[in-house]
Amino acid sequence: MQQGLLQKLSLDNRGYSLIELLLVLTIVMMISSSAVYFNNRYIENRTFDLFYNQLKLDVAHIQLIALTEEKYIKLVFESEGSRYVARKTLFDSVFERKLPPGYRWSSSSTINEISFHPNGTIVKFGTLAFITPDGIKTVRVFIGKGRMILE
Repeated sequence: MQQGLLQKLSLDNRGYSLIELLLVLTIVMMISSSAVYFNNRYIENRTFDLFYNQLKLDVAHIQLIALTEEKYIKLVFESEGSRYVARKTLFDSVFERKLPPGYRWSSSSTINEISFHPNGTIVKFGTLAFITPDGIKTVRVFIGKGRMILE
């Protein structure tokens, strides 16, 4: 009798049912999709941080050029808004940078260039607006020695 009961139990426990497998797969898919979502948000935030830091370095670089060469220099955001160019003159560019994919300079900005006098002070001050996947980010450029803050 005991042997028949063991045989019956072993036949009933052959594996998992289809519903149990689907439930486990659903839980795994929900966890993995939330991980992908948070990873994408982190990458988007990190992309703008990298872009903003590069912009600050480029502004400091053109300010240094203006001071050392004692020349007027500017960082111009092109009209299509996908790149910016550092220029000494109309035909003499120092460097050119593209904005990250999905980022554009907005025409709602109050300035379209950051210019430095030969003594290193900013010519125009105002705001630069950038359209990003997360919305509009604003960079304020203050008069003086090239200070900028992100809002």
